[in-house]
Amino acid sequence: MSWWHRIGRVISGGGRESASFVVALLGVLVLAGAALGQGISRTSVEVSDGLTWLGDDQRGEVVQVNPVSGKPQTRLQISGPDSQLEIAQEDGRLIILNRRTGEITVIDLATLLASGRRQAPPGAASKVLVSNGMVFVVDRAAGTVRTADPLTLADVGQTWDAGQPLADAVVDERGVLWLVDHGGTLRSLDWSDDEERFQERSQRQVTGAGPRTVLVPHDQGVTLIGLDGGVVVRDGTGEDVSRSTDRTDAEVIAAQTAPTNLVPASVPDSSAVVLVVDGQVQRVDVGALGCPKPGRPAVFRDKVYVPCKGSGKVIVLDRGGKRGGDDVRTSGGSDPELVFDDGRLFVNVPGSSTGVLVDTDGATRSLTIRSPELPVKDPDRSPPPSVPPPPPPNPNEPTKPPRNPGNGNGNGNNGNGPTTEVPPPPSSAPPSSSSGGAAPAAPAGVTVREKSRSSSAVVVTVSWSAASSADPVVGYTATGSGSFSGGSVSAQSAGTSADLSIPCAGTTFCTSGRLDVTVRASTATQAGAAGMASFTVTAPNTPPPNTPPPNTPPPTTTTTTPPYTPPPTTTTTTQPPPPPSLPTAGAAVITGLSGARTVPTRRVTMAPPADWASHNGRCEVVNTTYGFSVGIACNSTTATIDVDEGVNTIVVRAYAANGGGQVDSAGRNTTFTYDNCLPNKPTCIPQRVPAGAGTAPMGAGGLGLLACAFLLRVGVRKEDEK
Repeated sequence: MSWWHRIGRVISGGGRESASFVVALLGVLVLAGAALGQGISRTSVEVSDGLTWLGDDQRGEVVQVNPVSGKPQTRLQISGPDSQLEIAQEDGRLIILNRRTGEITVIDLATLLASGRRQAPPGAASKVLVSNGMVFVVDRAAGTVRTADPLTLADVGQTWDAGQPLADAVVDERGVLWLVDHGGTLRSLDWSDDEERFQERSQRQVTGAGPRTVLVPHDQGVTLIGLDGGVVVRDGTGEDVSRSTDRTDAEVIAAQTAPTNLVPASVPDSSAVVLVVDGQVQRVDVGALGCPKPGRPAVFRDKVYVPCKGSGKVIVLDRGGKRGGDDVRTSGGSDPELVFDDGRLFVNVPGSSTGVLVDTDGATRSLTIRSPELPVKDPDRSPPPSVPPPPPPNPNEPTKPPRNPGNGNGNGNNGNGPTTEVPPPPSSAPPSSSSGGAAPAAPAGVTVREKSRSSSAVVVTVSWSAASSADPVVGYTATGSGSFSGGSVSAQSAGTSADLSIPCAGTTFCTSGRLDVTVRASTATQAGAAGMASFTVTAPNTPPPNTPPPNTPPPTTTTTTPPYTPPPTTTTTTQPPPPPSLPTAGAAVITGLSGARTVPTRRVTMAPPADWASHNGRCEVVNTTYGFSVGIACNSTTATIDVDEGVNTIVVRAYAANGGGQVDSAGRNTTFTYDNCLPNKPTCIPQRVPAGAGTAPMGAGGLGLLACAFLLRVGVRKEDEK
């Protein structure tokens, strides 16, 4: 039960004691909020941050946009290009379903790190529903609904099974789950926290409902639109209706949510929009309005907005099905899609650099969605360190010689893969941010060296000196670009070095390529100037084979025996041993982490690529945050690893057979939280309370939250005693 539910229980109990408890609790919350700043807002529900997340399918990114400034704030790389991303946001978490691959990712918006992932069937059968802190994963083809932990996405409790495929599933604003199966049975379900299973609230057979039936949720209840059987039913709203309409076997795309008195759905193949207005059904020919293929509609300020596929616009209808305003024009990218957030309507165009914001009065203005200057963040990067940043460099310190001194070959380096540091452009001061602080200076001393090599990739290590900055540096981003497949690779680091894995396939880059490297320091609000270096990748130094001369028989003589000649001295050249064989660094070996948030272990599922599965050295799964490790076969597909408090980064590590090196796979993050307070201990005070970044567990914020927890426990105990 959440804190807010407990407050409600105490208030509903009535009496002077309840009122005094609430007053005391609110006072503590105010004090704790003043001490913690943003920390207390993370424990609240449905607190708006004024920002909106939009999907960029072509690049596999989600972008956070500030509607006030009309500019993007954050870019997160969720998956590969050509994705189909669906986004839901609630309670400080962002949940993304990539419908093309079926992968579901949850992002903790306080850290912008992935706290959990799970796999669902790809395609249209999967659906993710989020409401009141609950996450439901629907497999319509299998007819099942699973409840997932909102932090790790691990299964919670029992799976609900309809026994046949589901036509649709939605959740209303009260958290009630509504489902209709292919046989036309409409059900409503409640989730029980105590029993960890669904309980059926209602069930009815709707004649005419079938496989193409769709549901539209309301604040309470749903509207069922079954055009395959010519039926429209409103249920669970307190004002239920049942109507007949024209039948069609075409696909129906309904609004994701709508008020009970205005419910739209599109029929793309018929160039029509069906409106259920005050219980009456009408069909609108939107083809006559220049929208031959309507997409998913949305209701905003008592008007219906309909995106037009292939037409680069959104048309506006009033309640009577007439034009309700000027068309909203879009440019570039793919088909427009409508996104609601914080009472605003956004017209997002995946792949385009701009979108449109619709104000409450119907006026529109342009938004910048993609900015190439805004760095892309990896949600699987290591979390920023909690230790203070290093002091700025001493200007009186003597300059150190370069790592690779020149040897007269014209590039200032010797050995394989020369490095050339490019000095940053002259500047009297680092650039300023909009908040008034100064951005970090460019890291100095950027150098690059080859770390390892395989047939598929070359791994280089980029090193640099700590950047000077007025604000604390939380991490660095190293980026390498060149004429290899993909054109660019990057890595995040909390220290002063990072490894970049350069693919070799399809190009000659790994034998004669130039790698341009930039390194930027970042504070909590902005990225700094770039330190730069260049690196030439050359072919491995393989000596020519030691081929003996041909065996020529000596000349035949029939005269005298020649004088004795000592045999020639034979010199044996020993070839250097081949470099240690290692699989590709940074490969995607781990496919998922599962386990409840309060269980101190995680089950690791893996799909090793061929060079990892056939590696002739040893392998292990490593928790790099706490140093836990467990040995595995390099072709293993499952393992179990220990975790500890906070965010844990898990990798698979491979060691060379001769002990001469090691590489890590791409990392995955998971979060573990202690919870020592069980339901049968009403006087228990949690021993660990989540703190905001940089807040000590027993600082002012921690004491405030402990006080809140104590008052809540006392209130519940007194209520139970009554």
